[in-house]
Amino acid sequence: MTWLRARGLLLPALEEGDEASLVEALRCGLAQLWLGQRSALVTQMTVQREIHVWLAGGDMAEILTLVPGAEAWGRALGCTHVTVDGRAGWARVLKRLGYRPDGAILRKVL
Repeated sequence: MTWLRARGLLLPALEEGDEASLVEALRCGLAQLWLGQRSALVTQMTVQREIHVWLAGGDMAEILTLVPGAEAWGRALGCTHVTVDGRAGWARVLKRLGYRPDGAILRKVL
């Protein structure tokens, strides 16, 4: 597993004590790791058939290059939307990729 490469990038975004749960979700295929050279994303498919960006960390420009691959993966599995929750700054950054506020989360139609 490439978690050791991503660990330092994602731990700052992870709530304390959740690392073991994240590693288990990755191991079981309940979460997906998208790894770049200087960044990483973790996604999950929801019961509503949406792909949800759970965590992101590292180089912002590279994170944005990982997003289309995660979206395409979700689309291929029948997902109709992608969602993101996180800091308010993500709304500004992801707006140019088609993400719009939907309550406390950002949402994009796939």
